[in-house]
Amino acid sequence: MNIMENKIYSTYMVLGSLYFISKLIYYIFGWVCFAGLMLGLVASVLTILIGIASFKGYKKAGKPIAHWLTTLGPLIIILYSPLHMTMRLGIPVFRFSAEKISILLIFEGLAIAQLILSILMHKEYSKIARVSKSKGE
Repeated sequence: MNIMENKIYSTYMVLGSLYFISKLIYYIFGWVCFAGLMLGLVASVLTILIGIASFKGYKKAGKPIAHWLTTLGPLIIILYSPLHMTMRLGIPVFRFSAEKISILLIFEGLAIAQLILSILMHKEYSKIARVSKSKGE
């Protein structure tokens, strides 16, 4: 099975690429500074690499660490994004302008979607591990 045949893993990685794409669009409009664009790039690269590593671990029942990283990555993004924006703007989150709130909501929404996909990955991984143990592999 290749990575495109498994929709959960490929969707996880597509969502990872949307971090940078969304920040790039906002950067073009002038709503995000260069540091925000780089934050989107780092989030994209890390989540795509985690997605690839977890798919590689999908075939082997002894590698659950990458699957835990698929959960940890979005959790870090969910916690760090408002903190980063608050530090850069110098105002609390509830006083952000409409375009800044929309940036934050898109970033957080992508992270929540990835978190849901990581839970689905864990369920699928545990199902594969149980089947391979029952077959005696």
